[in-house]
Amino acid sequence: MAEALTYLHRDGVLVLENAIEAEHLDRLRELLQPEAEEIAQDPTHHFNFGRHTRNMDQAPPTMLDLMSEDVWANRIAVSILQSLLGPDLMCHYANGNTALRAKGRQPVHSDIDKPHPLYPFAYAINIPLSDMHVENGSTELWPGSHRDSNIDQHITVSNDEYGLTIKPVLVEQRRHISPPVQPTVRKGSLIIRDIRLWHAGMPNRTDTPRIMLAFVIQPSWFQAPSKVMLPLKSKALVDSWKASSGLEYAAHWVDGDVDHRKVNSDDVDFRTGNSKLLELEPLMHPASRSISSL
Repeated sequence: MAEALTYLHRDGVLVLENAIEAEHLDRLRELLQPEAEEIAQDPTHHFNFGRHTRNMDQAPPTMLDLMSEDVWANRIAVSILQSLLGPDLMCHYANGNTALRAKGRQPVHSDIDKPHPLYPFAYAINIPLSDMHVENGSTELWPGSHRDSNIDQHITVSNDEYGLTIKPVLVEQRRHISPPVQPTVRKGSLIIRDIRLWHAGMPNRTDTPRIMLAFVIQPSWFQAPSKVMLPLKSKALVDSWKASSGLEYAAHWVDGDVDHRKVNSDDVDFRTGNSKLLELEPLMHPASRSISSL
């Protein structure tokens, strides 16, 4: 545990190998991989930073026999996050990121475009369904960028709104002192990433879709508004995860089935709903000019 927390504090990202049963990943891939190109043909489907990136949402299925605990509520990952965020954790996001064959890449960005605390408040858990490497679009990561992450690093898209993209001048400054990595991650691994960490989707140069599931976990006191749409028939299973691991889902329960092919991240919002924390927004900006605020 001490080792995991140390690396997450220093680097903002941690890879846990052999964390998930290979059979569980194989069954998910058998369903999702043939669907990827079909989903990509939907003109309304969400692509991250535009369709030219060929980097799109692809959510995990919510059929009961495919919702394994080591994917949806991994006990090792949850115990690490409880040590960082406190005992009461809430999952506000269950989706995925699929890289189709492409030449283009995403800009360097973080996944929060609102003023946010300067300490850890959310982590993404990424689960690749197969080996992930440079050729098939392993995510570019910027170790340590979370430690001085703040909203002033982001481009502005209007007078009072920010984008996800980090200002290019800051990217180039950091490149000289702490360049990015594009790691090889073996099937069965689980990636824990600070939501503030700079990263970018990279091109998949193969003909096989690179599928990586994504779950975002935050402390319950943060009161993030986003919900995970889940079928009511899965409630007993999801509740059992809370009893066994301590992870609760911020669920929007629906009768009938949930079509995972239609899930998208257009309306996802990881900002706080905690009124007291909102009053502290002036403290969510750097105290002085530095590489983090130019």
